[in-house]
Amino acid sequence: MKKSTRIGWILITLALVMGVWALTSHNSQADQTTNAGFVLSDDGSRLKSYQGSGGSVTVPSGVTTIDSGVFANNTSITNVSLPNSVTTLGSRVFAGATNLRSVSLGNVTSIPAQTFQNCMSLTQVSIPSTVTSIGSQAFYGCAALGSVSVPDSVSSISTDAFGECNNLTSISASNSFYSSYDGCLYNASGSRLILVPPGKSSISFSSNMKSIGAGSFSYNKNIRTVSVPGTADSIEAGAFTNSAVNSITIPKSVVQIGSQGNWKPNELYGYQNSEAATYASNNGITFIALDPGTNSSSDTDDSNSSDDSSDISNNDDPDDPEDESDDESSASGNASKKKNGAGVLPNKGSKGGGTAGGGSSTAGGRGGSYNGKDITPKTADPNLDPRYAMCGVLLLLGIFVMVSGNKKKLTLVNQEKDR
Repeated sequence: MKKSTRIGWILITLALVMGVWALTSHNSQADQTTNAGFVLSDDGSRLKSYQGSGGSVTVPSGVTTIDSGVFANNTSITNVSLPNSVTTLGSRVFAGATNLRSVSLGNVTSIPAQTFQNCMSLTQVSIPSTVTSIGSQAFYGCAALGSVSVPDSVSSISTDAFGECNNLTSISASNSFYSSYDGCLYNASGSRLILVPPGKSSISFSSNMKSIGAGSFSYNKNIRTVSVPGTADSIEAGAFTNSAVNSITIPKSVVQIGSQGNWKPNELYGYQNSEAATYASNNGITFIALDPGTNSSSDTDDSNSSDDSSDISNNDDPDDPEDESDDESSASGNASKKKNGAGVLPNKGSKGGGTAGGGSSTAGGRGGSYNGKDITPKTADPNLDPRYAMCGVLLLLGIFVMVSGNKKKLTLVNQEKDR
């Protein structure tokens, strides 16, 4: 019995020794600070924190992982260069670094959620060809960012990745997953509009666009008037949620319009007995028919002719001053339609895309509530030391051996008493 007790105590002692070893080694790692203020793991592969003076920062070669929030809310850094050895970023690495102007990202494989959130001075970032995903709100609030080039390697981009980038006017992409036209992001074939940059004030649609994707206009506060091209057949739910578009023309080719939260334009131009007419009626939106009295008119000039015919059929007297006033009002209304860009719609087979124009309104305030799914790859916790698990195993094993030995001893004592 003494042997089992002795073995149990040995196992428990080993567990305690290993626990102390793991704990002290971690503490020693946390104290490994370089002269430049980098706090590295014991093998130098992880940058755990930064305590330097700021300015232009060059991360040491050999670092492969930047922990979450290492440079977050650091207002003293202006430029950061990561070595080619860096492949992994935690979330929010640079979030809130309001004076950060440029970053070189080494060979990272993804830009996780909120990596550059509210880096308001960021004007230049080079996305390496190793990046495959750009996570939710990765560049959210980067107000000085003017353009972004998406490398061929990127296969997923969160819709809200560039929210509140109010000076962003161009996103360029050309790979097997994404394409771009007029600075806007589309799927590879150009048939689905994915994102209109927040800083754009006008838009020309892809010539073969069929669908306006969810959240595509949500963060743009400049475009006021949109004319959907005749190639389109659907407007997805949330496409215009929280957008500034207050006048829209929708052709008969659009047969599906999803719900649009927090969006109610002042006027919707379209055709009678169409999906656009139904949507306007169901949502209390002023509907202006482009084909009054008919179901086949395809442009504003035809509708003007229809108006003239209607006037004649009502036996208007051209000498009547009231009729002249009505005519002037009608002409003014037609001119207003043309001025707002709600006139000619391209035919469904037309190669030219629809156009949209906007005023110079301030793109202030928070963007749309559409939050794309965070597609940042999830990885195991790098801080978990296997020695802690071994400590637990040894401790439990030691306790088990001691309890088993004592239980066996108690059984023998009871047997002796029975005799």
